[in-house]
Amino acid sequence: MTTEWPANRCLMFLTLALSATPTVLSAQENPRSPVQTSSSAQPQPSAPGLGSLIHPLKLEKLTLHEQAQAIPQEKKDRVHFFLINGIDPLYSGNLNGVAAYFRSIGFANTSCYQFPSTWKVRRQIETIRRSDPEARIVLLGYSAGANIVRLLANNVQREGIHINCLIYLGGDTVFNSPSSRPPNVGQIVNINGHGMIFLGRDLYFKGEDIDGAVNHRVDARHILLPSQGDTINLIGEQLIALAKKSGQEAVRAATAEHPADVPSPAIVRQPKRIP
Repeated sequence: MTTEWPANRCLMFLTLALSATPTVLSAQENPRSPVQTSSSAQPQPSAPGLGSLIHPLKLEKLTLHEQAQAIPQEKKDRVHFFLINGIDPLYSGNLNGVAAYFRSIGFANTSCYQFPSTWKVRRQIETIRRSDPEARIVLLGYSAGANIVRLLANNVQREGIHINCLIYLGGDTVFNSPSSRPPNVGQIVNINGHGMIFLGRDLYFKGEDIDGAVNHRVDARHILLPSQGDTINLIGEQLIALAKKSGQEAVRAATAEHPADVPSPAIVRQPKRIP
């Protein structure tokens, strides 16, 4: 018996226990929402929930705004970025703030959902692929949402749908197994920090390096992962790279970077300490 089975059972129990919690916050905020001023060089995007108050985004050292401004808007509009939250109905981790930030720098087709609305994301992906086969689709799952996007990517594989980039953020129970490397995914980015407290922090489950992925570990608590500048920069690098490529070029590059049948060695980035 592997550690993946009991961990997923534990996660499923928590998911079922809290899935009845009403989604008190909208899944997708207004792309034209105002920003909140702060002491940082870049304004804080406005997003409902606790996260924007207790865990504001660390934007001080980022240059993503300048890089995004150099890309024509029509290219950024071809990137469709879906973020799925974990068991966090009040957005305490500020994942929806991350979505608001990327909309504010020009990635207008960015939306954030609570995990019970994953079916809506699947329908949108199917519609996008039918109407624009060369669109760039990016899936990100935070915490329990990482397990959800893994399942979603594997499910749409049966329909021949290509996902350009799959991002696991704080996927403490996402293990280095074939299901974590769906063959229909171009690039996998795996960002972890310290494990969740109720799973033993770093004693038991804190995420694993995944073969063929860009693996990065941030020195931050699980709830702080979305708001870290290092996290935002890693995500932004993927969006900007995809926006710069033409549709056919993005598909060819993704296929070359992540072949379906042979897992490549893990790409590991050294941890950075963020104050």
